[in-house]
Amino acid sequence: MLSYERFKQAVRTDLKNYLPEDYADHRLVEKKLYKINRCVDTFRLQPPGPVSAVPMPTLNYQDLYRSIVAGAKLESVLRSAAQAMQYRLPPEIEEECLQLQEDKPDPETIHLALINRRRNRQLLKNVPHQDFLDLAAIAVIEEGPGSGYLCVVTKEILKDLGMTQEDLLKLACENTFREYPSVLEQSQLGLNAWCEGSTFGAVCLLDKDMLREAAERLDSDVYVLPDSLHLLFLIAVKSIPRAIVLETFRRATLLEPDALDYLSDNIYYYDRRQDCLKILSEHTKLPA
Repeated sequence: MLSYERFKQAVRTDLKNYLPEDYADHRLVEKKLYKINRCVDTFRLQPPGPVSAVPMPTLNYQDLYRSIVAGAKLESVLRSAAQAMQYRLPPEIEEECLQLQEDKPDPETIHLALINRRRNRQLLKNVPHQDFLDLAAIAVIEEGPGSGYLCVVTKEILKDLGMTQEDLLKLACENTFREYPSVLEQSQLGLNAWCEGSTFGAVCLLDKDMLREAAERLDSDVYVLPDSLHLLFLIAVKSIPRAIVLETFRRATLLEPDALDYLSDNIYYYDRRQDCLKILSEHTKLPA
């Protein structure tokens, strides 16, 4: 099978063979984009002359290479990529996109997300954030329940907003817990928790009121198991030995180490007497 690097080289050298002649002078521009939980190798075709303000199609090598892995022929993948490169938005949509690039984000669309700090260390170099245990709280632009985030707020966007990092994250937190209330739902093992409507439901981990209510309903200190960016599992400490919950969770997290919705392979422990959350370890002091 064609290797990933050889596939990238084939795109560089052969893609224009599948494009009309008016693309002959276009230059292939590559860029690494750091997204949540992954790095994407992107490319686009830049026309000669000054950088165009018109939105240009951008593809990523990883998505195209999946077709090669699945058995597609190189020629068909290159032909599909060439067709995608020629796509243009309808004029009215294109105008809206250009307007969005010029306008400042609406502060009401700024919300909070929790991501893994280690897995996103490159992304976080250009993103205002606040460390929280092994995680980082960041701001995202998210318009309405279930809309999905439009983008992560970078340092450049923060500058456009004219805000400090502290003000940005404070606003994101206020918007999130006003619009996306924390939900606790009974489950077979204990409780499930998430922020209703948020793309990043596990941000409810920052909601102390939710943790207090969970401890009261379970009548116990609480193990918090991160299922994903979207969901948490809450289990009464008194219901299961620490060694079992640690071993079972660690085995489960090994099954999908590259999951795009990964949050953490740590378990958290909420001590209701001290009203604090910490990472659970073999040495964490538990109630008698």
